[in-house]
Amino acid sequence: MASELIKAEKVLTIGARLEFYVGEDENKYTSRVEDLEDGVLVAAMPTSKEGVPIIPYKGEQVYGLAMGYHCRYRFMAKFEGHGRIDGNIPVWRVKMPEMVEKFQNREFVRVHVSQTMHVSLINEDGEIGEPVLTWSVDFSGNGISFLMEEPVAENTKAALEIEGIPEIGTLNVMARVVRSVELKRPQGDSAYLIGVSFIDLPKDRTNKIVKWLFAVQRRAIAKGINV
Repeated sequence: MASELIKAEKVLTIGARLEFYVGEDENKYTSRVEDLEDGVLVAAMPTSKEGVPIIPYKGEQVYGLAMGYHCRYRFMAKFEGHGRIDGNIPVWRVKMPEMVEKFQNREFVRVHVSQTMHVSLINEDGEIGEPVLTWSVDFSGNGISFLMEEPVAENTKAALEIEGIPEIGTLNVMARVVRSVELKRPQGDSAYLIGVSFIDLPKDRTNKIVKWLFAVQRRAIAKGINV
């Protein structure tokens, strides 16, 4: 599902469930829309698991998610301050964004990331070929695509060694080829974009990959909005 931009007022309505990420903190903090003022979204004060209020500095950009059916809506917003409404409800006040972006649940989102990796193809007899050095093109929680000089048949198995993943280091995983697409280079020759799905990747590794990719995506969005 391709992302699309939607007017924020259609999604960020009173009662809508929210999640916020602040700065480089990878923890998500739940909230909801309590009220809408003139150009300001009033959200329930997020707290840590220990019940400590989360309060960014004034003017800080926070990354927000609004929950939808089989999708989410993401946005960046400037933190304006905090206070209380109705006498006792602690709240954030953030500048209402003009637009939100509808996108797939993050487990299925592919993110453009260039990571050094080695690919060892496995033939029908189970013999493992010599590792080939290459780089990833995009990455998700359940697969990766990368460039090769030759096409690779679908369902071919491969042993992958992917370097530089936060909290993991080098990821060693088995994968299965799901696509092989020819790409014409400007100089006239071809390369091949190989897409694979991971085989039996432990859930804790998947979670760490998703967490990392989500952080990459969030930083990219923040830079784009700042520009």
